[in-house]
Amino acid sequence: MSTADKARRRVSGRPTGEDTVGKQAIIQSTVELLKIRAPEQLTVLEVAAKAGVARTLVRYYFGDLHGLLREVTECLMGQLQDRMEVVMRMQGSVRERVHQRLLLRLEFMREHPYFERLALGEIYYGEDATEENPAGSALQRITKRGLELTDMILEDAQGAKVDARFLHLVILSVSAFIPSAQPLLHHLFGTGEECEQQVDAYLQFVSRMLADAIDQQPERTKP
Repeated sequence: MSTADKARRRVSGRPTGEDTVGKQAIIQSTVELLKIRAPEQLTVLEVAAKAGVARTLVRYYFGDLHGLLREVTECLMGQLQDRMEVVMRMQGSVRERVHQRLLLRLEFMREHPYFERLALGEIYYGEDATEENPAGSALQRITKRGLELTDMILEDAQGAKVDARFLHLVILSVSAFIPSAQPLLHHLFGTGEECEQQVDAYLQFVSRMLADAIDQQPERTKP
């Protein structure tokens, strides 16, 4: 291929041999930018500059900024669920597993402050989430794996008859509220280390409450 042909290919936005890691570099650069900037503040140009690629390459892989944010959100969801699976496979009581799940999700949201906003905008209210048949959608894939992880919490609760969907929603609700309620938490618990200790005590409280509710469920009826 001539130099002119290579130049035209790069201008068209298609990846060349040197761009084989371009897609992951773009995703990772977006993740880093989202630690300090809100999703609506980002631009394709800024992401491309951070990744060290041409902006046409961003459009080639993702179409537009919305497509990029959607894929970044799925990537972050995957990372979070991978971490959760590691924790869920460790030995521990129902209370300990619930607490670890809550703590892990809270830590992840602190690491990625706009994660919940991305999840709402790109997954729960994403374009494919409103289709009549959501099979294969990002929402369907993420929810399916999330419920599988919640089922792992219940595996050792012999005889418990609990709707995993309810437990799943409680875990999501609690961990989503805390990062967005910092002024309230500071009013209730103070600031700094004292507040952190009280937040963990609250997570322990919720974990005990859920574990007690699971343990009190009647045994499953044998077929």
